[in-house]
Amino acid sequence: MEKHLGINRQLHILSNRATRTFNRTFLSEDITGKQGGILHFLLLRVGKKDIYQRDVEEYFGIRRSSVTSLLQALEEKGYITRKAVAKDARLKQIILTPKALKFRKNVVAGTFDFEKLLLQGVSDEEITAWQKVTQKMIKNLEKQDSGSDKQ
Repeated sequence: MEKHLGINRQLHILSNRATRTFNRTFLSEDITGKQGGILHFLLLRVGKKDIYQRDVEEYFGIRRSSVTSLLQALEEKGYITRKAVAKDARLKQIILTPKALKFRKNVVAGTFDFEKLLLQGVSDEEITAWQKVTQKMIKNLEKQDSGSDKQ
């Protein structure tokens, strides 16, 4: 069992380095890693359907308060605006500004280039195993989260 300790640390390091590298290469230096992740999510979906805060919460699996502060920061920096929806005053549609849209082409193309970089020297079998293992880990955490809500 002890030989497996450190997986959380490895995931943390991989996540931080990947986000930092992607943002430095394809976005702007004035945003944090988490803000960059959200901006990336938004840029890949622009024009496909309206996007709301709850979409960001669900995609990233993070709490409303965290998403609110991240969106506020992106709004203050001029990357997004939020517009109230007529049919439901509680909903705010997220709109990308021209400042954000100038990154769209780089982000869309860069996403594929970045995955190629990450997967250099990794076999199809290793990718399949990685995806199976991470899905199991996610389910384990989801079970833990749902179990703690009932207490």
